[in-house]
Amino acid sequence: MTSMDAAPARPKRPIWVWVISIFFFVSAGWTLLSFALIFSGIIPLDAAQKAYFDKLTAVDYAATLIIGACNFIGAIALFLLRRIAVPLFATALALTLVMTIWQSATKGWVEAMSGPGLVGALVGYALLIVVCIYAWHLSRKGVLR
Repeated sequence: MTSMDAAPARPKRPIWVWVISIFFFVSAGWTLLSFALIFSGIIPLDAAQKAYFDKLTAVDYAATLIIGACNFIGAIALFLLRRIAVPLFATALALTLVMTIWQSATKGWVEAMSGPGLVGALVGYALLIVVCIYAWHLSRKGVLR
């Protein structure tokens, strides 16, 4: 058997790819559960949170679904070591930032966020930025194909 007959070696999946993928898979499930608990009334909302949710439109919910889909599919693509993960995560980040600015200006997003919620959102944005940079780095190194 010659070296040309051998199957090409599959690149080893970096540990951070595992961590990021698992985080996004769990996060997607948690987000769906959170919305279900909020809309079923199991999680009570204060006045500012209720006012915020009352102002959301179909466009807001569609954007939320698109962002979630980009993150989830991006995590799958990253796990499969596909380059498409980079634009998917970048799209999710861009839409998240646009929607946050829009909802802060028009829907009372900042008022609806409690202190820990606001900190959590900021940490989430920072993590998504780091994931975008990491996926881009993997793409540049040729790990993503």
